[in-house]
Amino acid sequence: MNSPIITTRGLTKTYGTHTVVNNLALEIPQGAVHGLLGPNGSGKSTTMKMLLGLVTPTAGEITVLGQPMTRATRDEVLSSIGSLIESPAAYPHLTGAENMQIVTRLFRADPANAQRAVRLVHLEKHMDKQVKHYSLGMKQRLGIAFALVRDPQLLILDEPTNGLDPAGIEEIRELIISLARDEGRTVLVSSHLLSEVEKMATSFSIINQGNLVFQGSQQQLFDAHLPDVYVQTPAATVAAEVLHDMRPRIVSGGVEVSGLSDDAVAAACAQLVHRGVPIHQVLRKRRSLEEIFIGMTGRKGLSA
Repeated sequence: MNSPIITTRGLTKTYGTHTVVNNLALEIPQGAVHGLLGPNGSGKSTTMKMLLGLVTPTAGEITVLGQPMTRATRDEVLSSIGSLIESPAAYPHLTGAENMQIVTRLFRADPANAQRAVRLVHLEKHMDKQVKHYSLGMKQRLGIAFALVRDPQLLILDEPTNGLDPAGIEEIRELIISLARDEGRTVLVSSHLLSEVEKMATSFSIINQGNLVFQGSQQQLFDAHLPDVYVQTPAATVAAEVLHDMRPRIVSGGVEVSGLSDDAVAAACAQLVHRGVPIHQVLRKRRSLEEIFIGMTGRKGLSA
């Protein structure tokens, strides 16, 4: 992976005696779409707010683009970051263009950057409409345009596809991918839609109960969780008896076994052949991100 655009060391947040985030050591690679995942109450949202300077850490350090995030440097660091936390803050009775003008003046941004941001999110034909007439997907794209107005190297997006229909989700997903792939920006994204994060993110940090339980590329995550092995055979009951030490599961058309290395798969097939069990095919069934996530955290919920 590329060199990190964000690093944290010992990042901790406590409220009274309750530790929400515990000693996080994050490394967000530059130029990636990085998924920050965690079940409800995991400390994910608190972590994002600390990265944006909205919440003060109890302990630890945050470095963005090689510069420490402190009270003294906060404004300068944030000038390199664009963010969309939940819903975009736009005036519904004003047009998209009028809202964009307000944001441009507020951030003292170059109007040329604002125009380019509108083109990047494909809203140039809709800027004369009042925002109250925008679809939810258009509002999300406008919010991302707000985040891009200062031409940031880093985008932090919290639930950018929340509430969208399938077409809107795909639209935002493709936009996020293009911002990293074509624009060279880093996008840190959280979402409760694990299937969508899996399609767009090249790396992940997974937090559970305030602790970092995984960090690395998508390939490293899937490599660390061996895919299930499916053996198609008409003698599934016999195959399950032969492989009983591997805790096989009888499924439609054969048996399924988890956690086997390539050598263990070869040994299992040799045992079956030795016992005369017919093998029609052997397949690895890659686990989904959701299945791995549930296995690591024991929970399905991702919000908060």
